Amino acid sequence: MNKQRLQQKQYQNLSPQQIQFLGLLQIPIVALEKRIEEELEENPALEEEEQEEIDLLERGFQQNSRDDIQFQIEDKSESLSDYLSQQLIALNIDENLLFLVNYIINSLDDNGFLSRDLYSITSDLLISNNIIVSERQLKNALAIVQQFEPFGVGAKNLQECLLIQLRLIYPKKKLEKEILSKYYIAFSNKNFEYLVKHLKIDLSRLKKAYSTIESLNPKPGNGFSKNTEGTAYVYADFSVIIENGKLELKLNNSNVKPIKVSTYYKNMSKETSDKDTKKFLADKLEKANWFKDAIEKRNDTLRNVVTAILEIQEPYFISGNEKDLKPMKLADIAQIVNMDISTISRVSNSKYIATHFGTFKLKELFSEAYRKDDGEIISTKEIKTRLQEIIASEDKNYPFTDEKLANLLGKDDYHIARRTVAKYRENLKIQIAKLRREL
Repeated sequence: MNKQRLQQKQYQNLSPQQIQFLGLLQIPIVALEKRIEEELEENPALEEEEQEEIDLLERGFQQNSRDDIQFQIEDKSESLSDYLSQQLIALNIDENLLFLVNYIINSLDDNGFLSRDLYSITSDLLISNNIIVSERQLKNALAIVQQFEPFGVGAKNLQECLLIQLRLIYPKKKLEKEILSKYYIAFSNKNFEYLVKHLKIDLSRLKKAYSTIESLNPKPGNGFSKNTEGTAYVYADFSVIIENGKLELKLNNSNVKPIKVSTYYKNMSKETSDKDTKKFLADKLEKANWFKDAIEKRNDTLRNVVTAILEIQEPYFISGNEKDLKPMKLADIAQIVNMDISTISRVSNSKYIATHFGTFKLKELFSEAYRKDDGEIISTKEIKTRLQEIIASEDKNYPFTDEKLANLLGKDDYHIARRTVAKYRENLKIQIAKLRREL
């Protein structure tokens, strides 16, 4: 017989303003700039404050850390669709075919692949544009796109992408074409013995074939701008410099517009006697005050959290040596600053910090602890670094299995299980042993 009982539980219901603040806390500096601009446009009671002249000390700080604060992502200012459309100019094709070619160009993903099947595209054209098109007509249009540079665009997957490039760049390479068309799975898994046996070739010939195929571009759409607004930049949210042997932290918000509540709207709210106007102004002023206070609270929260991180990791920020990186969890910082772990997580996610030894994501500073045989407690990041070093020095003809890697790490007093090695390897985006093989 089932028993019924009452149980009391506590749930924390967040107000809309609390949710908005958590959103402000999580976004990086560039997104914050846009968020403030949006608020300035939407709320007339909020104004941009005239920025005071930066003093010489701050100028010096910015000059010293400028190279670390921002770095440019390699990205052509031209989009892939623009680049492909320009190649249409030299072609003499009728308007109907031209429309279909352009439609396919605009249907390509960021890698340059046409991941959707032609039947789906014909359905879209019928529903959205009321145009009846056969798959044969689309195939003709797709064939034109697949002749364009960068070679490989318009393919449905990586296999077809490589085959298109072979056909256009190396038309006489019959062995490579056979490998990709008939033995693609064995090729991808680097099953050299299987390929040698079935293709009846020696290892040196297979090595040349691999060299040719690996010289092709697996993502022909890479390197092009994902939009037409120009080159993208990434800015560090924080900068750390060493001044007289001490760490100094700076929030990089010089590009963020300083804001204030409109004095004009405050006075108007006091002077007006119209109830509707007074209510409208009160609502706008309340939102303006909240947003201004939320930005200030965001900055204070970020500063407190990162200051706590610097206190724990001071030796690492001074030396730049990963061996000085101490084990640190979100809970450690949460306890120091007396905040929820979720708040620490929001601060550390998507934020970059600039130092004298490089710019990296703040969340990379967090790691678990590991106790060595001699009792020394180290960061698991140190083990991952050693794992990378071992794999980098292995014989690529016979790469180490995860079990062998675990044994080698054990010789350095890092006694971890094979499954833990696998987890660390995956975190480092390193492939399994058979996929690291080389000829």
